[in-house]
This record gives sequence, structure tokens and C-alpha cells, in this order.
Amino acid sequence: MDKNWRSPLLCTLVIVIWGSLYISGRLVLQQIPALWVLFIRYALSSVILLGVGYHSLHGQIAIARKDWGELLFVGVVGYFLSNAALFLGIQYSSASFASLINSLTPVVISGLAFVLLGEKVTKLQGLSLLVAVVGAAVIIGRPTQGVTTAGMVICVFALFSWAYATIHLKKLTARYDPLLVTGYGMAIAALLSLPSAWVFVRTTGAAVSFTGNIWAPLLYTCIVCTALAHLLWNELLQKLPATYCASFYPLQPLTSMVLGVAMLGEVMTPHLLLGAACIVAAMVLNSLAARQGA
Repeated sequence: MDKNWRSPLLCTLVIVIWGSLYISGRLVLQQIPALWVLFIRYALSSVILLGVGYHSLHGQIAIARKDWGELLFVGVVGYFLSNAALFLGIQYSSASFASLINSLTPVVISGLAFVLLGEKVTKLQGLSLLVAVVGAAVIIGRPTQGVTTAGMVICVFALFSWAYATIHLKKLTARYDPLLVTGYGMAIAALLSLPSAWVFVRTTGAAVSFTGNIWAPLLYTCIVCTALAHLLWNELLQKLPATYCASFYPLQPLTSMVLGVAMLGEVMTPHLLLGAACIVAAMVLNSLAARQGA
């Protein structure tokens, strides 16, 4: 893949799509509860991803029995719990807030890798962790309008559960095509989401409506933000260094913030902007540190 123009273009496209997920998700959540959105998103995406995987791998999509425990952990914690928490966090906070907290993922992964895997942390990585913590503290200390305490806690849980699951995800992707790991993980999450969504609706009495203009953002969330974006991301990771791809990650919170103001009328307070600047700076420092270590 030519890195002169196509690589940065595709990396930018994927990250911008993921940034827009917080906006489309917010629109969908106005009519469909978070767990139902999660089920529809994963059910459709897993069929697409495994179908593409079956075709591209010539039917070689089996997972060894010894690896199913690891795959179940990734499916349950990484895809189901963390993403259920992410969508609940969007529902009980704001798209901008959830995106900013989630943008700390690479930094948290670096910290967990240091604690759990014994990986070294350079001075630049340490500085990025410090700046990221400051940014998160600024945002959480003075949240924007509509951000509840429950929303903050849920967003932070989504962040750490996905980061922790990623440590296990690395082990699986070293042995299997990322397309299979993602597809099977999403299939597991879909199976868990269906009964959870049914119980949630029965318990809370939340309404589920597929009327009006809901189909456009729903299909966009399922097909573009989930299936297509993961396919593009997997292709990029196969042909380019992961650090190069990750260097585009700061575009995600910026995308969600701009779209949140333009489409949802969210208010950018000085504290949110300051926290966003700190998080973006932390992401850039983390990317530079990764490149130096490559």
C-alpha cells in the first residue's frame, strides 16, 4: 500500500468514522435502548465479517479448542461488556464526553502492558500518561451539561475493560487472522446482548421504536462504523506498522466534538476543551514514543 497518500487517507477515514460513531449512536439511542443497539450492531457485523473471512481465507475459519477460552474472554469482556458500557455511557452522558474518555484507550493499554506484561515505559510514554490523567481529571471534574455521575463511571469502565481485553486480544491475533477474532468476538457479544437487551427492556419498560428516521443512523452505525471500519482497520494493520495507524487516533475525539456541536447542539465548555487538548497531546506523545521504540 502506497504510504504517500493512500495510507494516511485510509487511516484518517477509519478514525473519522469511529469518531462519528458517537454521534450516530447518540441519535439511535433516542429510540432504541443501548443493549438492543449493541445486539443489532454485532449480529449484523459478525455475519458480514465472518462471511468475508470465510471467502478470503478459503473456508479456513476454525479456532482451536485450546483458544476458545481466550476468545470467550475477549467476546464477553472486550466486545460485550466494554461496548455495552460505551453505549450506556453515551446514553447517560454526551457523545463528546464518551469519545474523549475512550480516546485514552491507547494510553491505558500502555499502562496495563507495563503492569501486567512487564513492558518498559519510556520517559515520553510516562509523560503521555501524566498528561492524559490531567486531561481526564479536568473533564471528569467539570463535566458538561447532561453528563451524570453514572455516565462518567460507565465510560471509565468501558475504557478499562476494553484496554484490559486488548492485552488478551493481542495473543489471539498473533495466531489467527484479526478478521476471524473480530467476527467471532462480535458473534459472542451478539449472543449475550440479545437476552440482556430483552431483560433490560422488560425491567425498565424502555420503549423500542424503529420509526421515523432511525434506519439511516442505525444502518450507518452497524455497517459503516462497525463492519466496514473494522475491515479497513484490519487491512491497514496487516500492511502498515501499528504505530503508524495509531498516530491518527487523536482525530477521533476531535471528530466527535465537532459533529456533536454541529449535529447535536452539544456545548463545548472551556474545561472540556482544555481536557480535550490534554488528551490529544497525550495521544500524540504516545504515538511519538511508540515510533521511537519501533
